[in-house]
Amino acid sequence: MIAYISGKILDISENSVLIMPHSGVGYEIAINELTYSKIATQEDVDLYLYHHISEATQALYGFVEREEKKVFLELIKISGIGGKVALSILSLGIDYIIQAVQNEDKAAVEQIKGIGKKMAEKIILELKDKDFIKTALVGTPKTSTVQTQLPPSLIENIKSTLTNMGYRPRDIDRVLTQIPSDIDSPEAILSYMIKELS
Repeated sequence: MIAYISGKILDISENSVLIMPHSGVGYEIAINELTYSKIATQEDVDLYLYHHISEATQALYGFVEREEKKVFLELIKISGIGGKVALSILSLGIDYIIQAVQNEDKAAVEQIKGIGKKMAEKIILELKDKDFIKTALVGTPKTSTVQTQLPPSLIENIKSTLTNMGYRPRDIDRVLTQIPSDIDSPEAILSYMIKELS
């Protein structure tokens, strides 16, 4: 069972990354847009992995943070949630997911492609008693509005991700100028913008 990888990025897209570790064997790993935004500019990367094995296929799913992998494992335990859908849910960011479950905000979960009203309700029901939900303290963003200073490539990727989710470019640009100064990571920015745009 492959659980962790460290190596050189040979190829990367918003949905997958090809990594060559020191062993010389390349691994293609499924990722989401949020992970892409974190590692796209790196030459070398470390990822936590979930190795899915079935009778018909094998697949690797990659995560920058160990906590992301833990939430992914909880999501795929839910009937009807496969690896690809779980990755899509995680693209919202862990804090956003926790807030949505704590507030029983079905509309926030429904915005994920492939998630309908009944599945959103099921996800909230299944997750609300999990330890990572009950013990999380998710802060409210500060009201100061200073646009964060991120590399242009990451900003463009965030804009592309939001456009693909159906948000209008002019609305995206408007919210980009209103990002609180304490929100400075790609995960937090994407979560904040989705909340403001919804």
